Amino acid sequence: MFDEKAYRLFEEITLHDKISKFEVMRVLNLTERQLQYDLDKVNDTLLMMNLPVIRIENQSFFIDKILKKRIEIGMPLNINAKQFVIPEDTRSLLIYLYTYIRSEALSNYHYQLLLGVSKNTALTDVKKAKLSCEEWDISLVYSRKEGYHLKGTENKKWKYASYCIDYLLSQPLGKELIILIIKAWRKEEELVIVQQIVDRLVKKNQLKLVKSRKAEMILHILFVKLRNKTEKLQYTEFEKQLLQRQLLFENGKQLATSLFNGKNETVVYFFTIQLLITQEEIKDNENPFLEELAEQIIEEFEKSTLLPMHYKKQLKISLYNHLVPAFFRITFAVPLVNPMVTRIKTEYADLFEFVKRALEPLSALTGKMISETEISFFTLHFGGYLEKSKEKKPEKVNALVICSNGVSTSIMLRSQLQDMFPNIQFSRVHTIEQIYHIPITDYDLIFSTVEVISIKPVYRVKPLLTDIEKNHLIQSVSTQFPRLNLKNISINQLMKIIHKYTEVIDEKKLLSELITLIHSREIEKGAYKPMLSELLTKDMIQFTNQEMDWKSAITKAAQPLVDSNKVQSGYVEAMIKNVEEIGTYIHIGKGIAIPHARPEAGVNSLGISFLRTTTPVLLLDKEEHKIDIFICLAAIDNQAHLKALAQITKLLSNDTTLNAIKESKTAEEIISIIKKGEDE
Repeated sequence: MFDEKAYRLFEEITLHDKISKFEVMRVLNLTERQLQYDLDKVNDTLLMMNLPVIRIENQSFFIDKILKKRIEIGMPLNINAKQFVIPEDTRSLLIYLYTYIRSEALSNYHYQLLLGVSKNTALTDVKKAKLSCEEWDISLVYSRKEGYHLKGTENKKWKYASYCIDYLLSQPLGKELIILIIKAWRKEEELVIVQQIVDRLVKKNQLKLVKSRKAEMILHILFVKLRNKTEKLQYTEFEKQLLQRQLLFENGKQLATSLFNGKNETVVYFFTIQLLITQEEIKDNENPFLEELAEQIIEEFEKSTLLPMHYKKQLKISLYNHLVPAFFRITFAVPLVNPMVTRIKTEYADLFEFVKRALEPLSALTGKMISETEISFFTLHFGGYLEKSKEKKPEKVNALVICSNGVSTSIMLRSQLQDMFPNIQFSRVHTIEQIYHIPITDYDLIFSTVEVISIKPVYRVKPLLTDIEKNHLIQSVSTQFPRLNLKNISINQLMKIIHKYTEVIDEKKLLSELITLIHSREIEKGAYKPMLSELLTKDMIQFTNQEMDWKSAITKAAQPLVDSNKVQSGYVEAMIKNVEEIGTYIHIGKGIAIPHARPEAGVNSLGISFLRTTTPVLLLDKEEHKIDIFICLAAIDNQAHLKALAQITKLLSNDTTLNAIKESKTAEEIISIIKKGEDE
């Protein structure tokens, strides 16, 4: 029988053309015994479904062509409740969805059959489902006449159903679990009908939809159709007018006519929302206020990170494409699931906070808080653009990148690939449908998150790669493209040698650092992000009673950076020139200015210096821009300074802390305030 661990193993093996036992054990953190145990479960289930088993040959996994073909075309495994163990944390979600589309009175016995569990286990799961429903302001209740049923507004019932569907699709076996519910009500044909109608609509109107979001949308539509109760989804007049102004409203009407024959008026608005939040490319300028908002968000991001964005035109276009669906999700409170949220918040913690601040205009426009899940997708978006390299390398290999997870995830994926393969020229992100119109002479290889059939080498990847996955990918690419001259050192062999002669205390950390050292081209620049107290040391802090003009103040503030050879003298001139050309943008408020310039203007190493002036300095000789604190920033790239800058922002946004800094008379007092802030 499949369980969650066995299915994860199945996914990992089938994701790659070829992967070794050792690599799978490292990725999934398995011992050889655990690996064999889970593989036996996988193969037992495959045999029950009359599918070929997965074999191990020469320490690598071998997948039969029949099984591989089924995976390539995206067919779900034909699993029933007796063939796998449904994870405990998803059973309450299945109970809810099953009840949401019920066509008869439900008893506890129905849930037992659905989940393949005992009576007592089913009762426990129902209790959990009730608690989950309460969190969404819904009630799962029982009566003799109606059996188990739902109480609450139709909009809230749908909102939780939407979350359940999207969450399950993000989990191993999720698609199969949803189909299990559809089969339980004998509605498989309805799924096929909805799929066909949506596909015809997309083709006829040449809609560009995110592939993974489209899969969610089809199930959203199906479940609303299967529910088809007397209660209807409700929308305010303002919401209706907003949706009626959208070009996709006509497509929503077409879906409503095809699926409901005009018997449900409000479903038109529901379908329009589904199409709006599933878009990948927005061609028509029907929401100019969102174009302006995209510009405003970029400006806020630049202002808070002190990073003038290159490729701003491309960034605005891609951000607008992401912003439109996000705006409608937030406006209509559509839940969003992103399994990578925790990882993004951990790996891009400082960037996450800056993006959160930059999205305040979106929050003001919608009148709603922006969820961490939404922020995480925007973080991927900006993170990808920060990593774009302007360097031109000789003898490029050309690659296509295909990602079905949306524009933000696509940008971050391409960014990771650019860092790993500096000598590969990556195209803009393409969908599978688009690549078949591209001459094969235009590219040498394909990186894709979905299965692609091509005569050129195809490498299956995940949207956010782990260190181990990066190492495996680099070795695979270097084998087929030796002219890239990659550092093709086998981490597996290296680890074996280390284990042979030493005792490893923390294998995961060692593995991660070895991969970063060998393969990352950013290691010399900014892999480590120092704390503010590590940069703003005693010799970088100055106080002055002199009266001076703004140019002299910037020059004096930057002198410690010049004296310590962190910057060249030309960098000071570049900071002054920026103010002359761009204006008072370095003034961030409260009498604080942060002069800075591009790294290529003369930065040797990361540095920050501080100057407190007793007499305020007029920036550009303007009375409204009085400055008494100058913090000069010398950044070596787009990432290394973000941790220190985040700490500066946190300190200076607190009026009590800022007053303490302004009242300080010595460098030691400033350092003490900084360290206290870091400890909090």
